[in-house]
Amino acid sequence: RCKEIHVAGGMEARHIVERFAATCGDEFELHEYERFSDLVVSDKSLATKSNEKGSYSAIQAGDCVVAFSRNDLFAIKREIEKHTTHKCCVIYGSLPPQTRSDQARLFNDPDSGYDVLVASDAIGMGLNLSIRRIIFNSMFKSNGENIVQLDHSAVKQISGRAGRRNSPYPIGEVTVRDPADLEHLQKCMKTEIRPITKAGLLPTSSHFELFAEATKKYNDMSSEEEFDVHYLHKGMLQFEEMARLKGDFFLCRQTQMRKIAKWIDDLPMQLKDKYSF
Repeated sequence: RCKEIHVAGGMEARHIVERFAATCGDEFELHEYERFSDLVVSDKSLATKSNEKGSYSAIQAGDCVVAFSRNDLFAIKREIEKHTTHKCCVIYGSLPPQTRSDQARLFNDPDSGYDVLVASDAIGMGLNLSIRRIIFNSMFKSNGENIVQLDHSAVKQISGRAGRRNSPYPIGEVTVRDPADLEHLQKCMKTEIRPITKAGLLPTSSHFELFAEATKKYNDMSSEEEFDVHYLHKGMLQFEEMARLKGDFFLCRQTQMRKIAKWIDDLPMQLKDKYSF
């Protein structure tokens, strides 16, 4: 019931947000802002060969190495701290919010002794970081089902964390560790982001509870297949199979959530608690 909703994002989201506002009968107002500092795409990778060892010995204060698995994050941290005098902070998505904030604060403090950051794409989630240079350890990550190459939208979002306004670095820089990734980085940074045409929806625990009660009430399935309100994994599969979305929406992928639901389904917990787990 708020008076205004502020949606911060790139211009690729303009038209779909404008359609949502019109659907809700609300007014839409657009404010455009320019980046305050320059962002330079390096013409050199950190390593000279893809399989080169010790490439992170060239790391510098203010650098942020971006990787997409916890194993890689901590392996890179160990390598940097073993072969250089730098100390690393680590940030990734599943860290508790307070721990993420503490790591960001350490990295931003010039007197903390922690002058390098090793992070996942979680650095794009509301953290103010004084990053001089972004270094992609790899341009590939898992989408929950397959290993895929980063698209230009993700590359630009992560790269844009370097050289932010009010940081000690007036010019940001972005590069890669592997020389084989350099061409893709440069191509992504030159590519205009395509307009967003659909928005993803993720059901809440309340949706699953209502779905369970509805299937139980109308008994559309045999008794062996009936969805028990306490079993989240089966309910997610059935919900995904039966859900129909039209227009500007699609149902978000829930692969990782289904895996976790399967692991904890036998625990004596309410469905809403399992969903929050």
